[in-house]
This record gives sequence, C-alpha cells and structure tokens, in this order.
Amino acid sequence: MKNDIYDSIKKKIYNTKKNITDTETIVHSKSRSLLKTKVIFASLSLLLSVLLWAFVAWDGNSDVVRSITVPIQYSNPSRGYSAFENTKDVTIRLSGRLNILSRLEQGDISARVNLEGLQPGKFNLPINIETPPLVKVRSWQPTTANVEIYRYVERTIPVTLKQSGKEEKDDLSIMSADILPVSVTVSGPEADVMAVQGVTAILPAEKIKNGSSISASLKIVGIHGNSNNRISILPRSVNVIPYVGHGATGVNIPVKANITGHPQNGFEIDYVKVIPDHVFVKGKNPGIASVKMKTLSLSPVDITGLDQNLHLVVPLRSPNNTNSDIEISGPEKARIDIILKKKMAVKTYPNVQIMLEGNNKGQEWKISPQSVTLTVEGNQAMIDTLKNIAAPCELYIDVSNIVSNQLSLPVLEKNLRKDLQIVQIEPEQVTVTAVK
Repeated sequence: MKNDIYDSIKKKIYNTKKNITDTETIVHSKSRSLLKTKVIFASLSLLLSVLLWAFVAWDGNSDVVRSITVPIQYSNPSRGYSAFENTKDVTIRLSGRLNILSRLEQGDISARVNLEGLQPGKFNLPINIETPPLVKVRSWQPTTANVEIYRYVERTIPVTLKQSGKEEKDDLSIMSADILPVSVTVSGPEADVMAVQGVTAILPAEKIKNGSSISASLKIVGIHGNSNNRISILPRSVNVIPYVGHGATGVNIPVKANITGHPQNGFEIDYVKVIPDHVFVKGKNPGIASVKMKTLSLSPVDITGLDQNLHLVVPLRSPNNTNSDIEISGPEKARIDIILKKKMAVKTYPNVQIMLEGNNKGQEWKISPQSVTLTVEGNQAMIDTLKNIAAPCELYIDVSNIVSNQLSLPVLEKNLRKDLQIVQIEPEQVTVTAVK
C-alpha cells in the first residue's frame, strides 16, 4: 500500500518536471523567433531610412547623360539646285541635370546642315547642333552629313515604239501609228537626264489591233541602276493607235531636218526636233531594199539671222518618187522645232584666295590649300566683259560650330555675278586645321 502511494507521487513529480522542461523549450523557441523578427524589422527600417535619405538628397539636380536621335534639317540650297540627303539622322550624346534631360523631347534639339553656296558635287558637311539652355553636347554620330548637290533639269523627248512578244501572224506589220502625246518630259539630276538616249513605248504584240487604241507603258533608254529611281517621266504612259497591214514588207527610216545658214551672232542651235523622227516605208521587197539604211531628208530650212525659236510644218516626201511600189505610211506632214540658246563660253580663274568665315575669337585656322581654281560659265557677251577683272564671286569656308582639330570643308561661293554659273571649283574641299 505504501509502495503504491510512493510510486504515484514519484510519477506525478516526473510529469511535472517534464511539463516544466517542455514549457521552457517552447518559451526559448519563441524568444529566438521573436529576436529574429526584430532583427529583420530593424534591417528593413535601416534600408528604408537610407532610401529615404537618398531620395531627399537626390532631388533631380544630379548630372546625368542621355542619348537622343534627331532628324537632320538641310537648308539654304542655292537657287536652281536640289540635294540628295544621304544622311538622315544624327545621334547626340547630351549631359545635364536629371530634371531637365528627363523632360527633353526630340523637337527641343535641332541638327542643321547649311547648303548655302554649294555647287553640284558630293560633300561631307558639318552638322550644327543646337540645344536648350543648361544642356551640353558631349558628342554626336555621325559627325558630318553626306549630301549630293545637283542641278534639276527637264528634257522633252519624243516617244518611239517598240513591240514586245511575238506577232500572231508573220506577215503582220505596223505600217504607222498615232502617238498621244508624241513626246514626254524627263526630269531629274542633270547628269542622269542628259544620259537618257530615248523613251520607248512598249506595245504587247497580243494587244495590237488595227486602229484600236492601246495604253502603252514607257521605258527610258540609256540609263541603269540608281539613275532610274532618280528620274521622273511625265506622263508615265501614252496612247498608241497602230495601223497594221498584211502582205507588204517595210522598214523604219529616220527623218532628218535639212538646216542651212547660221543664227544671229551670239546665238547657236540648242537642238532640232523632228516629229515624227521615223517613218515606215512599205512596198515590195526590191523597192524596200533600195531605201534600207537611208534617211528621209526634209525640205531645206534657212535659219540665217534667226534670233528666236522656230516651229515649222513641212510635207513628207517619198524617198523614191519614181517607184510607185514604195510609199510612206503615217502622217503626210512633219513638224520641225528649232530651239536656240545663247552661245555659251567659260572662263577659268587660277589661284582664287579662300576667305575664312564664322571664326571664334582667339581661334586660328590653317587652310590647305589656301587658293583654288574657279571656272565659270555664261553667255559669250557676259564672258567677254570679264577679261580684265578679278574673280566674279567670293570664295570662302565656314568654320562656325567646328569642334574637330582637323576637318575637310567645302569651298562655298557668294555674290556671284548675275547670268553666271560656276562650272567647277578645284579642289571642291580644303583641309582646315586648328592652330594651337
């Protein structure tokens, strides 16, 4: 009995000690967890304090760097000239206060290239960068703009015919054709336009019907590659009414104007245009063979003393009046346009000195070479008055906004005498070096 009571008391003491130990373990565990939580909160508080301090200290007045791309504006081309702007954009590296650069837009910055005084040619020109106040330009890329200056011209060129594809019948021939309009205007850079050898209307053989109108596309003859994209033609198509026949053979022969005499002194012939410039001669084979590779010469036109353009309508005559088997198809008359121009001459001035413009005070520049050769063109009467005078214009280079120590700059002109054009400046660019 006593032993049972003793065992019961002993068990209760053991259980009480165990409960106390478990309670201490839980308390210690919670204490450690709470301590870790306090450390984390303390760290977060410290981090937030640092960020808050940085935000207050950095109020937008810190200097930063930003890059921005803007389009280049080309201005002041010489009268009568146009430009191919090969460089479109420039990327500018800027520095300034954060609150200023963050609000900066593309339209707030200008990148300009001045074309004033430039003659036809290819140039690498300086880019003038302008920014708002408190914004500094660190650098820009590219540093120069590639541009090509050209003279814009127009030419009127008669339309010729060309048949594409195969004829449905071997004995089917185009005897003549009405073309409307008979000529088109080709325009673009002078060098490209002057290289045009002709304009051809393409007639698909399957669409050719006697007396039926065909809308024919036009093809420029004599130019290739890039020049095709730089030349425009108006109109882009013509209407052609072909007249076809069977059983007769024929050839196309050129029609030539017969000009005699000379225009008034100071004038010369610019060009002579004959419409049509070819005629179709048809007939039996022996007769055609006799006129093959020959020309149809029109009645003589005397231009002695002529001082203005002349437009005439003359009859077309058979190349062989004695052969009744040969006849000319198409119109009965031809039109002759005789276009005059003032006789032109050139004059060359060697060793023309180059002036310096746009220079900042305290900055000196060395120019190499210091002089160039200038060639001008004008009518003969104007050139005759220049025999005993200096160059008819001033040549200069513009060094404003130049940041490089050495750069090639184009030679520009100003105050050119009226009715004169610059043919060449040799060399077109000179080297400018900063003198330290």
